[in-house]
Amino acid sequence: MHVAIIGMGKMGSAVAHRLLDTGHTVSAWNRTPGRIDQLLQRGVRELPSPDLGDESIEGVLVCLADDRSLLEVAAPQGKCRPSWKRTLVASSATVSPAALAKLNDLYGDRFVAAPIVGAPHAVRSGTATFIIGGGSAARSGFTPVWDQFEGPWDVGNDPHRASVVKLLHNNLLLSELAVVAETVRVGRLAGVDDTTLKAMLEETPMLPAGLRNRLDSLFDPAHPGWFTSPLAAKDLGLVLGLAPDGTRLPVTQAARESYLLAEREGWDQADITAVVEL
Repeated sequence: MHVAIIGMGKMGSAVAHRLLDTGHTVSAWNRTPGRIDQLLQRGVRELPSPDLGDESIEGVLVCLADDRSLLEVAAPQGKCRPSWKRTLVASSATVSPAALAKLNDLYGDRFVAAPIVGAPHAVRSGTATFIIGGGSAARSGFTPVWDQFEGPWDVGNDPHRASVVKLLHNNLLLSELAVVAETVRVGRLAGVDDTTLKAMLEETPMLPAGLRNRLDSLFDPAHPGWFTSPLAAKDLGLVLGLAPDGTRLPVTQAARESYLLAEREGWDQADITAVVEL
């Protein structure tokens, strides 16, 4: 399948590598120059703009970070991008259900919400999963892409549901991580050394697999990774927005405030595990 990837951050680049590894053709565009230089050497075709000049492109996969950037590219001035009318369109962004509803209204059966569960390294290895919800034509048309990954997790023809499921997933990850970080902090204050704390977290049945693979970053003072505190706060804000006004969600709210504080204290470029520094 010939896929155009729009947005070549860590996730978009990882998807491109995986598709190239499995024999697909990839074109790409990124707003910031230089992001796809390495991929050009692998045969990626660089697009001069999000507009598709190559009629062999069968699907567009948009890998952007938030509602604003997604809608600016996929729905300029609130309208379909003309060159995308003949292709399938998928959004892998973790964004609000309202943003996806706008794209669904514009592109209809050719649109699918496809947020990704998994880190970039899981995407590159094919062990990540797409949560897919949207038009039947798009859900089935992107099968050559879904087949290169675990799953997909098909939630039906409603892109809103795919967005909600991904946000609920991230709520679990981010809220649980905040608790783990606070547990480490208490352990340190009580005089337990990091070697013992890490061994405890590696061995306890109380820690989910999705957090277990972040332990190295949790105990690394540089906190390397790809999922930053600003993104975490953005996602938890979207989770809070799912509930009716007046709904009390104190745990989610507290977790969001923790990531906002990590961002303000200078950890905005580090992995979410930097919340342990608080």
